[in-house]
Amino acid sequence: MFSRNFFAFMFVASITSVGIAQDQLVYPLDVAVGPEDSIYIADRKLPGIWKVVDGKLEIFFQGTKTFRTPLNAIRCVVVDDDGIVYAGDSATREVYSFSEDRKPLPLTQGHIGIAADLLIDGDNLIVSDLETQRIWTFPKVGGKPEEVAVIAAVRGLAKSESGELICVTTLQDPVRKISKQGEIEKLIPGRPFQMTHHCVIVGKNIYIADNYANTIWKAELSPGAKPEAYVSGAPMQKPVGLCQYKEGFLVADPHARQIFVIDKEGKVSPLLSQTESQ
Repeated sequence: MFSRNFFAFMFVASITSVGIAQDQLVYPLDVAVGPEDSIYIADRKLPGIWKVVDGKLEIFFQGTKTFRTPLNAIRCVVVDDDGIVYAGDSATREVYSFSEDRKPLPLTQGHIGIAADLLIDGDNLIVSDLETQRIWTFPKVGGKPEEVAVIAAVRGLAKSESGELICVTTLQDPVRKISKQGEIEKLIPGRPFQMTHHCVIVGKNIYIADNYANTIWKAELSPGAKPEAYVSGAPMQKPVGLCQYKEGFLVADPHARQIFVIDKEGKVSPLLSQTESQ
């Protein structure tokens, strides 16, 4: 006779296969835009990366459910101007690149513990590591990471118009500027946010995803700036990932299981149809 464990396994496997077959987002944590407005989504519980093609989801790379395998615990994704995809994975303590063959290439020999956000910086990548409480940089082709700054709980990275590195942390004085010499300047004081995640800089303003507040904040990128809610509430639920898209933004929301589009007027709408995202 078959054991109960066998039937339980078959039941879980059937649910998993159905979810993938229906092209449904499971737990999207980040979203990135590549050449020709191609869209890539880091899905923590796929686990792996989706690509949006003609408005529909297709699997770009799917990891396994086995811990310590590539992208088993993907947390962030970014794409460079050449269309090369980069992803941070805490299960293997690594950042990977994906070229046309879509095979993961490890870049740091396991040096990055928990990659919370990735930023393209010319021929280099910048990554915030929640485990080591540092911001690191290393070549896009791979190499030993070099320390940029020691700051804990950094979940968002961006570059200003003048090329200065800006980071967003969940600690006191959450928005900080880091000079090329490694000097740190606090821009937004106090604790105006609840749970910050990714950020985007457009012009002289910074936009920040706040998961607990269900809000995308906007603030001037200047010392003492006071943030104001740019968009807030439904249809978003718990925004995490944020990137620039056309004249607005894309938001990855794991609880809504959706990628939202924010247009230039601040209107929020789902990128994917309900049948694809629910």
